[in-house]
Amino acid sequence: MKRDPVHDAPLTYEEAKELARHQDVAVRKSLAEREDIRPEILFYLAGDPAPEVRKAIAHNKATPARAYIELAKDSSDEIRSDLAEKIARLAPKLTAYEVDRVQSYAFQALEILASDQLSNVRTILAETLKDVAQAPEELINRLARDSELSVACPVLEHSPVLRDEDLLDIISSGISSGALGAISNRKTVSIKVSDAIVDTHDVAAITTLLCNESAQIREETLDQLVEQSRNVEDWQGPLVYRPVLSEYAAQRLAEFVAGNLLDSLKHRKDLSAKTLSIVREEVNRRIKQTHNANNNKLATPKPDEGGNADLRREYAWLFQQPPHVIAKNLKRMHRLTPQVIINALMEGDNDFVVAGLSECAHIHLSVALRMIAMRSARGVVALCWKAGMDAQTAAFIQAKVAHIAADDILRANDGNYALSDDEMQWQIDFFNNMAV
Repeated sequence: MKRDPVHDAPLTYEEAKELARHQDVAVRKSLAEREDIRPEILFYLAGDPAPEVRKAIAHNKATPARAYIELAKDSSDEIRSDLAEKIARLAPKLTAYEVDRVQSYAFQALEILASDQLSNVRTILAETLKDVAQAPEELINRLARDSELSVACPVLEHSPVLRDEDLLDIISSGISSGALGAISNRKTVSIKVSDAIVDTHDVAAITTLLCNESAQIREETLDQLVEQSRNVEDWQGPLVYRPVLSEYAAQRLAEFVAGNLLDSLKHRKDLSAKTLSIVREEVNRRIKQTHNANNNKLATPKPDEGGNADLRREYAWLFQQPPHVIAKNLKRMHRLTPQVIINALMEGDNDFVVAGLSECAHIHLSVALRMIAMRSARGVVALCWKAGMDAQTAAFIQAKVAHIAADDILRANDGNYALSDDEMQWQIDFFNNMAV
């Protein structure tokens, strides 16, 4: 039987050296898969022109650490990905001596891979190292600040290497909502980190934080979020179900949360008899209000005869533009009045109504749209007030544009707004701050 020079053991150094330069790629690949070959031969094969040979070297357990540097720069995405997974799994198992000995190779390779242009390579590193307490601190910080969420989020959410100082610095640098959400969902979130997340005014991240029962949140911060949750419905449920809720927060939530949440609030075991009594009174008040709702119809605003037809004829060229452009130009020409907005409201042109309110109130359109989209009665009332609309029209806009439920509409009180000027200005400031 003919001897197989590649698979038959043992090979002398000279034989291995000769096979490493063999013209047949299959021969070199078989040699690269062997774990009984001298390190210098394997290192030589790490620079082989055939990617299948280099891939075998990347997988070989016997490959010397100094070969990782070249493989980390390999032109093959697959080889770099394979190497990233291999080294990331190897790094936490190294003893202190080994770390010091191979730092110039394995850890340098990790640093190169952490900057790889292919996000998949960086993602492999992040997913592999996210739970490792001994992972290199500098490397974890780099991955945590990666622009790709698939890289940053696993580390931000899970890595025990990240300290509060790191998280606070990352938050202050201005990260995406997704990255903030990952931090909000950490197994342990300190009071300082929670405060920093709340200070971003990121609705989604704060919602995740409130849903995280292990997150430490100051009572003052929770009370602040309770007040703001009048306009952020997503926060109301998580607040009602927080493990610890102050008497003040429970009483305030009872004023505006939906009926099912009010019922949950009524059954909390940690509230005093006085607070539970206040909650029950609110339940009874809501029942009575619902009973009387059908007898309290909204006053319909009166449009001009013909609506905005004359305006459209006069500025035919303008009315071919998007609603926000029309509103901006009418405002510039002093033709955007409350009556023009009322006419559009009765014509069912809700996009123009919102754009018109935005212009008259001197509020960015994105802020006005957020008020409408969140179905915030207080927010919509404040928007209408700032735009110079009357209180009855504001109630109609709540119903027809923001689609707020009849029981939740803030109706005119003897022709006046139900909220004070200070309360409405607070709403304007709140929504403006959310957009920052």
